[in-house]
Amino acid sequence: MKQLVLGCLCILSFYNSQFENHTSGDKISVSSKILFSKKDKSYSGWSIYMMNPDGSDKKVLIPFKSGMGEYNAEISPNGKTILFNTYRYGGWKLATHDIENNTTKRISPNSNYYTNGVYSPNGEMIAYEKNVQRSTHIFIADKHGNNEKMLTGTMGNENRIPSWSSDGESIVFYSEKNRVNDIYQVTIKDNQITNLTNNLSGNDFAPAVSPDGKKIAFFSDRNGYLDLYVMDSTGANQKNITANLQNKNNTYNYYKDSNLYWIVKTSWSPDGQELVFSNITNDNFDVFTIAKNGSNLKQITETPESEYTPVWGAIQLDK
Repeated sequence: MKQLVLGCLCILSFYNSQFENHTSGDKISVSSKILFSKKDKSYSGWSIYMMNPDGSDKKVLIPFKSGMGEYNAEISPNGKTILFNTYRYGGWKLATHDIENNTTKRISPNSNYYTNGVYSPNGEMIAYEKNVQRSTHIFIADKHGNNEKMLTGTMGNENRIPSWSSDGESIVFYSEKNRVNDIYQVTIKDNQITNLTNNLSGNDFAPAVSPDGKKIAFFSDRNGYLDLYVMDSTGANQKNITANLQNKNNTYNYYKDSNLYWIVKTSWSPDGQELVFSNITNDNFDVFTIAKNGSNLKQITETPESEYTPVWGAIQLDK
C-alpha cells in the first residue's frame, strides 16, 4: 500500500423528504445525508462535513476547533444530534452537537481516550471504545455518558468499532487474538461473546450492522486487499462486494498497515439497501457507495485530500 500522509427513528425508506411541524408551524427538512471527516486547507485538523448521498452539496457541519480537530461522526436515530470525536478537550473525547441550536457538549467524563461512539437504536444509549491503561475496550453508557459498563473485560487488549444490533440487546465489534482480528458479538445482559467470522486467513474488522439486523458489513484483508464484505448476522454467507476495487494502491495487511485502522469505516443507508465506505484510490482515501449485493458502485468524492470515516443517516434540518 502506498504510504499515506495523515493530513490527509425507525428505518427510513425515503430520501430528502420534507414535513411540517404542525405544533409550531416550523418547516423541518428530514434529509438522507453522509457525514465524513476531512482537513480543510485552512486548518491543521479535521472538520466534519455533510453531503448528499450522490456526493453533491458538500459543506462543513462541525468546523475544526483545535488540536487534531473533529472526527468520526455518528447521527442520532432522531436526526437531531451528532455524536463525534473531538480534540478540543485535550486528547480524543466524545461530544454531542445539537444541530438545531449549533451547540456542542462534552460527554466523556474523564481523561481517558474515547473513540468511535455509536447510538443504540432507540437513541437512549451509546457504545464506544475507551482506552484502559494500554488496552482498548468496548463500553456502553447512557446517551449522556453516565452509568458506564465495560463489555469486553474477558477479551484481549484490542477491541474496536462497536455497532449495535437492531434490537439493542448486543454489540458487534472486532477484537484481536493471537494477531488475528475477527468480528465478535457480545450480549448486553450477560456479556456472552460469540466469534462470528472465525477467519484464519486474514483479519476482519470495522463491522456495521444493517438497520434490520439481518446483515453485517465489515472489512477484511484476507485476500491481501482492503475489501468490504457483507454476511448474515450469524456470520454465514460472507461475500466480498468490492473485489473490483482491488489494485496496487489498496493492498492491505492490518498489522503492517495498522496505523490506518482508525480511518476505515462503513455505514448502511437508512433504508438498508446501500452502504457508504472509505477506500484507497491512488494515494488517498475517498468515499464510495455500493448496493448491499455489490452492484451500483459509485465513487462520490474525488479530491487531493482524504475523506475519512463516512456515516449515512437521516438528519433534521430547519428549512
